[in-house]
Amino acid sequence: MWDKLKDAITTDDAEAADEARREAEQAQAEADKAKVEAQARADEARRKADEAAEKAGLPSATEEEKSQADEARQQAEAEAKAAQEAQAEADRKAEEKAQKAIDKANARREKRQEQREEAREERQEARQEARQDAREERQDARHEAASEEVYTVKSGDTLSEIGQRYGVDWREIARVNNIEDPNLIFPGQKFRIPKK
Repeated sequence: MWDKLKDAITTDDAEAADEARREAEQAQAEADKAKVEAQARADEARRKADEAAEKAGLPSATEEEKSQADEARQQAEAEAKAAQEAQAEADRKAEEKAQKAIDKANARREKRQEQREEAREERQEARQEARQDAREERQDARHEAASEEVYTVKSGDTLSEIGQRYGVDWREIARVNNIEDPNLIFPGQKFRIPKK
């Protein structure tokens, strides 16, 4: 029980939130890096397409150069589209990683909450058991007290006479009352007399 309670206390919500934040930041950094790389590829493709188009626009341009310019433009458009898709994919992955980090933090918090609840229930059960044990002990003590009579010694009484009067062995009276020497009893002493 104490281990569960210690675990619940030592790992707190702030640690889980901090870890989730770090994971989300890392995912965002990866997404930003992918976006930059995709944008660089798209820019390079556009630059090549512009160069090819410039060559194709010259009066001395051949059909082959015009065809290469057209092909470069199509490739640049494809690269730009691929870059946009890569950016969208990077954003989606970053969002997924952030969501996983949030889910992980929430799962941790729920687990700690369950552990706290479990520890609380165990403490409550232990208290109830202790109360029940105390109640039973009080009941036993009352029952024991009710099952004993108290006798006040009078002048001339002996333990064996008292035992005969109540039908109990004098040794039992001595044991219950912690009497070491049965010959040393005095008038006015009170003895508990156990029931048979």
